[in-house]
Amino acid sequence: MPDIHDDFINGLFERARTNPGRVAVPAADNAEALEGIAMAMKDGVLEGGILIGEEDSIRKVAEEVSLELDRFEIVAEPDWDLAADLAVRSIVEGRAGFLLKGKLGTSNYLKAVLNRKYGLVPEGRTLSHVAMAMIPTYHKPLFFGDAAITIDPDVQTKASIIRNIVDVNHRIGIANPLVALIAAVEKVNPKMKSTTDAAALVDMAAAGAFPGCVVEGPYDLYIAISSEAAEIKGVSGKVCGNADVLVFPEINSGNVFYKSLKFVPDSWTAAVVGGASIPILLPSRADSAMTKRMSIVLAAAMTAA
Repeated sequence: MPDIHDDFINGLFERARTNPGRVAVPAADNAEALEGIAMAMKDGVLEGGILIGEEDSIRKVAEEVSLELDRFEIVAEPDWDLAADLAVRSIVEGRAGFLLKGKLGTSNYLKAVLNRKYGLVPEGRTLSHVAMAMIPTYHKPLFFGDAAITIDPDVQTKASIIRNIVDVNHRIGIANPLVALIAAVEKVNPKMKSTTDAAALVDMAAAGAFPGCVVEGPYDLYIAISSEAAEIKGVSGKVCGNADVLVFPEINSGNVFYKSLKFVPDSWTAAVVGGASIPILLPSRADSAMTKRMSIVLAAAMTAA
């Protein structure tokens, strides 16, 4: 991992190790998920959990990735919807502290999370995807959303996305994150919803809607993460070239950004769901074991707070 990120990474692990938890995994026969869990066990940020799905397949995959199962309960339930429901129920009953998606689809996973009888989503809260990336060419961790849940958010939903990402930042010790509202251009254009939404959110921020952060935009990606580009374009602000958080205008741009990072050498990502009462991990099924490991570390660090 790049030296410029060592202080943050070490602090994240130290925070996570103060409160190692138990994870519940529906459709757990996923090699990357179980390998990520094995890595998290060695990291000391996880103490066991509940693996739900096809028992023989779970045991086979666990053996392949060298995950010892002595601290795990295996629950046989091959149906994805029922497995997700059992995983959420284990959280409610206090047998696990957070959720990690196995090989089931996101819709199956979130259907159980959103079931009102379990109360994992507080009244008035909106769920959104919160990703964290460590990129060797950027000087600090970069959080962004929404890359997986919210398809085409309106202004109020984008406000919830901001609050959810800022909440994750606060939970891991980033006290006043700098938020960039991303668009293709930095000038407000009535024909571009991304820019008019950004202007409305900046006005909301000025009225005190987002305490504990700084919100600016619309900014293109260059301005948000490159002070040199901001200077060339004649744009100034606290966030320019120094963003902690990127809020993308809709799911397509956020998802493409998230998945493109897989092809950036020495970078890695982590992903959780913001807005719920417990950490819910939401990496993609195709994400690496490293991403799933770091999602567990992020969730453990959040609960430590």
